[in-house]
Amino acid sequence: MRRWLRRLAYLLVLTLWLLLLAFPAVAFMLATRDQIEIGSDPARHLRLFLVSEPDAQGVGVERARPVRERAGCSQTTISFLMWEGQSESLVYCQCFDEAGGVVFSESGACMIE
Repeated sequence: MRRWLRRLAYLLVLTLWLLLLAFPAVAFMLATRDQIEIGSDPARHLRLFLVSEPDAQGVGVERARPVRERAGCSQTTISFLMWEGQSESLVYCQCFDEAGGVVFSESGACMIE
């Protein structure tokens, strides 16, 4: 039992170390590209982007996840980490047709019809 706990602790320390080492690379990519997007599906993706406005500076995180109760719809959440200025988090719902085009979009969480 002690051996498994020690291995788990080693794995946790190694994971934290790799995240610490990856931070400068991610920051450099974000500074040169202005955004990093993981996933190309509009209904399911993660996107990091820079906020560079005259009165607001920071980083935004956009997460889109499909909604199980409504086929063809996804709920998108945008959060901000601002070091200058202020911004509130956003949540909105988008529904898509078969071709991937947006049929409609509404502010707030996706409600079940």
